[in-house]
Amino acid sequence: MKGAWRTFMKSTMFTFESIYIKKIGGLAEVPPRLGEAIERLGVEVELFTPSHSVIDTCKDPIYETKIDGTTYCIKKVSNFKPVHYVVGGGILDDPSVYPPGKLVDKALVFARIIYEFFKGKNSSEVDGLVFHGHDWHSIPALLALNALSVEKKLRNGFILHVHLGSKNKVQLNELCIKTMLCSDTIVKGDLGITELKQYYEVSSGLIERLAALTVDKVITVSMNYIRNLVRLIGLNSAKKTDYVYNASPLTWSQVVEILKEKTGLKELDKPSSRKLYRSKLLTEYIEKIRVSFVEQVVEKYVESLLAKYDVEYNAPFKSDGPLIFMIGRLSSQKGFDYVLKAMDKLLLVNPRVKMVAAFSPTRWDVESVEKWIEAMLSYPDNLRVFPGMLIRDYAVEFYYAANTTLIPSRNEPFGLVALESMAAGTPVAASRVGGLVDIVSDVRATGSKGVGVLFTPGDINDLVESTMYLVELMEAGYMELNEAWLIRNSCIRRAGEFNWDSSARKMINIYKNIVSKI
Repeated sequence: MKGAWRTFMKSTMFTFESIYIKKIGGLAEVPPRLGEAIERLGVEVELFTPSHSVIDTCKDPIYETKIDGTTYCIKKVSNFKPVHYVVGGGILDDPSVYPPGKLVDKALVFARIIYEFFKGKNSSEVDGLVFHGHDWHSIPALLALNALSVEKKLRNGFILHVHLGSKNKVQLNELCIKTMLCSDTIVKGDLGITELKQYYEVSSGLIERLAALTVDKVITVSMNYIRNLVRLIGLNSAKKTDYVYNASPLTWSQVVEILKEKTGLKELDKPSSRKLYRSKLLTEYIEKIRVSFVEQVVEKYVESLLAKYDVEYNAPFKSDGPLIFMIGRLSSQKGFDYVLKAMDKLLLVNPRVKMVAAFSPTRWDVESVEKWIEAMLSYPDNLRVFPGMLIRDYAVEFYYAANTTLIPSRNEPFGLVALESMAAGTPVAASRVGGLVDIVSDVRATGSKGVGVLFTPGDINDLVESTMYLVELMEAGYMELNEAWLIRNSCIRRAGEFNWDSSARKMINIYKNIVSKI
């Protein structure tokens, strides 16, 4: 096996998001960070992603083709880690990463270009690659490469890495028209080497279930989320599932570096420093913070809403108070609507509470923005909503100053926000779902070894009771060596346990296991 492994030393990843191109959510962090860590351990990685209009791929491309009159190009960007192959042209240059009504087309066109690119290579260049697709947008590309592997009699491994299940369906005729994957295309998988239509019929067109039947391994991002994943892909594929944890995008040392430059404070681990900075942030510094937007259409919509209600999202609070921070995509999955319903009850417990919510809306969920902007008028002394993306340094300021970060998700495969908050020494109040259960130990059960509280998703009363318990506990803790101070230190230690090198080691073992069987 050791000798065989030497011929299988490259992972080829596919993702619709990358921090170097465009970021909508946590997915953008994982493929490049994981890929870079895998390379540090000696396995070569290359990453393919759409351009989303960020890069002119037809300027000095390494590959160019024309399909139905449209030119598509692939550009190699070597200064990204790992090396990126950016795919552009036609719908792949749509600035919206996930364009409403066109997303399936975008994924299918991406797959077609990937297939054409690898088909044009010598078999020796493709043989032995492990194809590693992230989320459902990469599945058509995995299927196309599966067919190519059969056609050229190649030894390739296939992995689907699920960050969030979609339950999407794809039509077989769409696959045929856009990706040349037709009912009689031969692919390999659990049903043997046979026609695609047989796999399609067994999967009922559910794209993750179809993928699970045709890949060697299905990976997700937490142990607890495997239950959700198996329900999605079917019990017959349960034996091929595993998890590889994501890692914290932040470390305490990075937090210190960012805040020392901004604050001038030298002893950032002191509780008194946090309280002092919170007061300055809420009553002064906040007005200097601005948001950015991935999509211009969303930016214009938000600007029109702010003008309509005559409100400034970064207006300073009149006074300091216990701080609850929220950050994430403004989608139904994240459960932020529960918090709107809970506002009156939260403030009934403590009228001094301040809430800062930083949302990143897309075209899918712009209507929810208006409800939150309206809420700022209802709670002028308690709520500020940043209706766009915060750069990391701004987010770090709020993580550091907060009593808690609130994560009310309906479902959450992993929970990068929880680790970011904990890396800054701030415990989380989180729904008892998915990867949050793996990450968060409840202080009510574990005392100062805990890193937050867990509540029942969708239960407004439990959300309020649990969150305010943690808020009040941390508010009483602006002294060293008390319980709140110890909890903050537990948070920093716990976040450090989730690192990319550990994740990369497990992923390489999965690669080796796949390779040993093909």
